[in-house]
Amino acid sequence: MEGTRSRAYRKNAWVEQKNGAIVLPLVGYGRFVGAEATAALVRLYDSVRLHVNLFQPSFKLREKTRIGARVIKRYHPPVPPIERVLAHLEVAEIDKERLRAMLATADPIMLFTAIRAAQEDLSRRVDGRGARVTPEEPVVIDLQLESWRGATYA
Repeated sequence: MEGTRSRAYRKNAWVEQKNGAIVLPLVGYGRFVGAEATAALVRLYDSVRLHVNLFQPSFKLREKTRIGARVIKRYHPPVPPIERVLAHLEVAEIDKERLRAMLATADPIMLFTAIRAAQEDLSRRVDGRGARVTPEEPVVIDLQLESWRGATYA
């Protein structure tokens, strides 16, 4: 079975939006092959999941009003997802206590350090097929040329 980046005949806009907002900036567009790359991705996703859900505020849509062709959206103030879960009335108190304990023990700086370490590990494991073996030398442009001053343009 060959892996692909899309879902056959299905499109999930929310998942694709989160891929563009969270996954691709962290992981990049490279291909990863092997068990070591999979383990590095698991370490990265474990840290990112906690960072995004515990510390990164996000907007939540409050209302959407249509006036003709114009759509007006109003949002709640941005808060981390864990605060929304803790404020929800239907979540059991025992689950809320576990989340509070997780939040109390989580350190955003240590999570950020773990994210950076996993990214460095992944950057060493990118599958290099199709990549140039030696990078091209950059083109140097002399901006001090005087020849353009005397030119006339029609």
